[in-house]
Amino acid sequence: MTVTRFPGGDPALTEAAQSLSKIARELGELSHTLATQASSDSPEAARLGASQEALAALAQRLDDWHTQEAAFQAQVVDDARLRKRVLNALLKGPALPIELAAATLSLPEEIRPVLDRLEDEGLIATRGGRLLTLTGAGRRVARRSRR
Repeated sequence: MTVTRFPGGDPALTEAAQSLSKIARELGELSHTLATQASSDSPEAARLGASQEALAALAQRLDDWHTQEAAFQAQVVDDARLRKRVLNALLKGPALPIELAAATLSLPEEIRPVLDRLEDEGLIATRGGRLLTLTGAGRRVARRSRR
């Protein structure tokens, strides 16, 4: 099951996944109960057993998706906070990536993707090969985020 994630997430989709997982588990339990009551050599028992396995697998995939989605949403929130801290730090003046990591209490490998996105968005620029500075647009965004 491949699920595309969208920034901001969709609470209705998350709730639907949780509900479907619960339904799949309940149907799986019913299938198991019916399969044990049916004659073990009947085709119905085999189909019920296969249905129970498929429903259990579906429930597990939905639970896994929900766990991944929660982690993804937490990462989005963390990235937004880090982004804001980087922009605020650069309002004080140009800095090296390692200095920004220290100023934001982050590890260099945590901050690098955020710096790359800020540069791709035209909010920061590199001077002299490594020194990072705010662009005009970055300065405006940083000032707005302080309010």
